[in-house]
Amino acid sequence: MKHAVPVLMTWDIDPTPEVTLEDKKRALALTLTLLSDFQIRCTFLFHAQIAHSLDREISLLVEAGHEIGCHGLTHGDEENYNRMTEDFQREYLSKATSILQSVAKRPIRTFRGPRVKTSHITQKILEELGYRADCSVSSQRIDFVSSNFINVGWIIAPRLPYHPSDRSAFRSGNRNIWVVPVSAVVLPFISTALYTFGPRFMKCFFNMLYTESLRNGKPIVYLGHPFEFAPWSMRIRRGASFSRRVRVHGLGFRRMFCEKNEQRRYEMVKELLAYMKSRPAVEFMTVSEFIHGMLDQSRG
Repeated sequence: MKHAVPVLMTWDIDPTPEVTLEDKKRALALTLTLLSDFQIRCTFLFHAQIAHSLDREISLLVEAGHEIGCHGLTHGDEENYNRMTEDFQREYLSKATSILQSVAKRPIRTFRGPRVKTSHITQKILEELGYRADCSVSSQRIDFVSSNFINVGWIIAPRLPYHPSDRSAFRSGNRNIWVVPVSAVVLPFISTALYTFGPRFMKCFFNMLYTESLRNGKPIVYLGHPFEFAPWSMRIRRGASFSRRVRVHGLGFRRMFCEKNEQRRYEMVKELLAYMKSRPAVEFMTVSEFIHGMLDQSRG
């Protein structure tokens, strides 16, 4: 008998200055409706600075059974968890966790670093704060355009969820926290790939990940952004050197190849969700549900 294929839809709530607050609220409402239509529970990772502005939306997400996770404090240029000092990280993570827990009125157990950055120091602090999962690794992703230029850690990281080492975020070890990698096979299974290559390509990509999951139980982890369902304008970031802009934000030209129309982006995600939902044995769940139901129990 085939086991379940766990699918974890994760949504990052970035600052996105290109989108107004009202449009952000509408985009979250659209996302909530879409997930409700498919009866899917997901994990939404908020940067804490925006939480009070979206407190009603967070409450609605919690009521609908979705998980609220942490995506940092400010998501600013300074918040790079592969470079920050331990004291700086502890200050930011403690503040972010406190804010999100007060707004969501729930424990915060899942983390993804801004720009998917993490470190063994980050994971140490997360563990101290009671987190169960770090979703900041994308195993076997080779990237030439984002801020994670050929991240060697990603290349060597295990594909299956793992307990990290106390010396490396990308090696198995004895920490209690789980690393739940974003799915990738050179390319990442994320919204940017969907908007660049289209639903047909992403369905084939999903089938590859689906076959792997049937074999070894690896979760299929998708990364998207609700605010991509809102109108936005491409803005050139200024005020920093070219090398710093690239290191923090990656090469901006990659956006030129993405679908620009927000309605079309929404329909593309809807089409992909419908396809994933139609496959046998697929079970959508939050990151915390996956850890509790499929990792902790299976490993005693």
